[in-house]
Amino acid sequence: MNALRLKVASIAILLLTTVGGCASAGNYKAAPVEPEVLPEYALELELRGEPEYDEDRYEVNLGFELRAEDEFSYNAIVQEIVQEVIYERFDGRKIRETLVLVEAFKLSRVGRTEQGDVVYRLPSFQRDRHYERGYLSVGPMIKTIDVWRVVRFYPGFVEGADWTDLGFAHLPQNRTGSLMTDIPENFNESHQRNHDHRGVVLQDDRQSGKFYSMRYHWWREPTGNRPQATFTFAKYKRPPDEPTWLNTTIDHGTRTSSAGE
Repeated sequence: MNALRLKVASIAILLLTTVGGCASAGNYKAAPVEPEVLPEYALELELRGEPEYDEDRYEVNLGFELRAEDEFSYNAIVQEIVQEVIYERFDGRKIRETLVLVEAFKLSRVGRTEQGDVVYRLPSFQRDRHYERGYLSVGPMIKTIDVWRVVRFYPGFVEGADWTDLGFAHLPQNRTGSLMTDIPENFNESHQRNHDHRGVVLQDDRQSGKFYSMRYHWWREPTGNRPQATFTFAKYKRPPDEPTWLNTTIDHGTRTSSAGE
């Protein structure tokens, strides 16, 4: 009986050793290495379902896939969101709101392809959801609403963030401090209520970053008919009609913004 127990224990230890060896294949260890040290990789944006919109809201759900020729040292996808909204009244006056948000999603190692590439995605059940609503609640004096949202995304090494269980966090700023989070309390309200803006991007490959964008246009006829709206999601593209502030901010950074929803 004791010999049998010893044999079972030995098998269990062997299994644990084997699993541990797989987890450390290629001596992989997440670390804030210089981007020049990273293996060749491709970062792709995944659209999960078709974008939805109407006269009150829009919604887009995204995922990411990173494929590297060897184990990848960065542990997250960093996103820089810059948004500008312009409300125009029937009397010609305009109201402008802007926001900046730096956020991160943890990367989860999925495995290797037959070609040997190492694949990373967001953790199971995680998604990048862009959702805004409430445009039908604006006052009758509003004639048009224009929303521009531009997002730069790239891999990075994030430390000290207040992650959700699924691996999402708001960050105070990007690595260089050129973009600093400035959002109102009601933007992603549930997350802000339960999590702090903290954490540091110790290293990144921002210079290889890509973009995607959202463009929402809402208008109301003077006759009082129900408002109408159009929406465009552009993968790897920016809006051709970017306002000056947004264009300057996403390209060159800023330390201040006029936050709005």
